[in-house]
Amino acid sequence: MRGMTRGALAVTIGLLTGALVACGSTYQGTALPGEIDIRKLDVGPYNTVPSNAHDDDYLPNFNNMRDVGAMRLIDYVASAYDIDPRLKYGWLTQSLSAGVPADELGKSDVAEAIGKKDKLLFGIKVTGGDKRTTFSSYDWGQKQDAAATTITTVVNQFADTDGAKQAGDDFYQAQLDRYQGQNVPVTLPKYPAAHAHWRPDQPYLWADLTYGSYLVTFYVSTPKPDLAALTALAEKSFDTQLPLLDQVKPVSDEEMLGLPWDPDHLITRTLNPDKYDGPSFLAGGRKLLGQRGMLAYAEDRDFLKNRLAALHADRYAVIDRSVVARTADEKTAEKVVADKNTLTRTSGETAPPLNVPGAKCFQNSEDRSTFAYRFSCVVSYRRYVGFVSGQQLLDAQQRAAAQYALFANSGD
Repeated sequence: MRGMTRGALAVTIGLLTGALVACGSTYQGTALPGEIDIRKLDVGPYNTVPSNAHDDDYLPNFNNMRDVGAMRLIDYVASAYDIDPRLKYGWLTQSLSAGVPADELGKSDVAEAIGKKDKLLFGIKVTGGDKRTTFSSYDWGQKQDAAATTITTVVNQFADTDGAKQAGDDFYQAQLDRYQGQNVPVTLPKYPAAHAHWRPDQPYLWADLTYGSYLVTFYVSTPKPDLAALTALAEKSFDTQLPLLDQVKPVSDEEMLGLPWDPDHLITRTLNPDKYDGPSFLAGGRKLLGQRGMLAYAEDRDFLKNRLAALHADRYAVIDRSVVARTADEKTAEKVVADKNTLTRTSGETAPPLNVPGAKCFQNSEDRSTFAYRFSCVVSYRRYVGFVSGQQLLDAQQRAAAQYALFANSGD
């Protein structure tokens, strides 16, 4: 329980109420002069009381802690866009574990056995390239657009350095065994300790390198089977990735279990129809991300980077297609909404929800994207900005009203 520390701050725009929490109680009140009464907003079926208003903060279970570790790591995983800004498109980002290894590490049964033996804790995979395409690495290499340059980044953290080193050897040997007679070893001059191989008649190269408790794997492709170009791309990828890992201390398996989850209560401030606060990378799951983590999920990373720059946010919560950003201050948050800054491309402004201060709504250029459905709305409250969306305008408006009320009921 946080008791009165948080509850005493929860004077809402619509109520003294909603979430004035003290020892599990919610106190009812009336709107202050000049404030709206959020009880009168059309919030549809959506909950506007923070999930921790009457209970202790949610504590993830053992299995969920792998996702907490992966969310901590994702902000230090280089996407193709980090490596080369021309490679701005993305199409797949996922969390990894010993039981759910990346395709880039080999056949699932073999990779799973290696991951479990060498104590893989968690990992992240991010894909990207210079064209809107898809790239599968399940059976060596397949990409929809043969002219594309692509990079798949896989970073796994192991329980210790010995496990990471052994895994690097094991995954490489499994690759050579799988493609015996087809692929040949390659040396990366800048990284002689790396394992690498390619198939001379195809434009793909695979490489991995142990870096402390991390194992970094890249699967890169170029328009043509040019070994010099592939080698240079792999080396540039390691050049970009390794310094990022210097910024995040690896954790032991015991330390992983003690990682904090939502210490700043961004998830509890985010519209959450299923009312479940646990971490999850699944579709509709609950994620806490920094800017690089947000960009990992973007379909056009250059576009989203420019939009995020206006927010000056240090943290984001994502639940399905609802996003809450913690901006620099209240003035910044208000300006984001006034400037009609959205996370998606829009085709025009639509009617905002009634009686929600400053809210804006839009029809998106696409009916469905990573961060939005057909309609989107943006609201702000103090230093927080909420982005919500729905397939129908009324639903988006109700979500916006509910998000505003949830902000108010969550306090500062």
